[in-house]
Amino acid sequence: MRKFFAIVMLCVVLSSISVFAQSSFLPGGNPNFKGKDLYLGAHLGLGGGSFGSIGPVVNAEYGVLSNLGVTASVGFFGYTETYVGYTWSYTSIPVIVGANYHFDLLKVNKLDTWVGIGLGYTFGGVSSSDSRYSYSSSWGGFTWDGRLGGRYYFTDRLAAKLELGYWSLGYLRVGIDFKL
Repeated sequence: MRKFFAIVMLCVVLSSISVFAQSSFLPGGNPNFKGKDLYLGAHLGLGGGSFGSIGPVVNAEYGVLSNLGVTASVGFFGYTETYVGYTWSYTSIPVIVGANYHFDLLKVNKLDTWVGIGLGYTFGGVSSSDSRYSYSSSWGGFTWDGRLGGRYYFTDRLAAKLELGYWSLGYLRVGIDFKL
């Protein structure tokens, strides 16, 4: 029931964002973000996944309106615990799609700021290398992501990115974005 509720809420939020993004209720768009722009990025997610580790995240964002972008992200988080004679390994691979609403929060030249939300699925696994007891299992489940971020442009096509988020892709994401 929680998964169904999360999907319904995401649909309501995304449709509301697209309606309000064209209205005067929300602040205007950001001059550093335009419709039909495509961004590709490589980041480091800190404190993410299901295990609180550090992992790489790749993402794409496409501007569908002058202040609204749709996003897709994939991350990989994992860690290993070593004990006497054996290890346990954990992995988490979140795949998330969502939307970002861009606005000029700080009024800084070359800075694009946004707030966004996403929904996705996390694939994961756990395994043990114990010679007496070998264990391997996979798991998965729906996940969501809320975020507040910004990218600062060094050139017309290269920007540093900082994003505060929730859960699956890391609580803090730092990296670079390329505008194609």
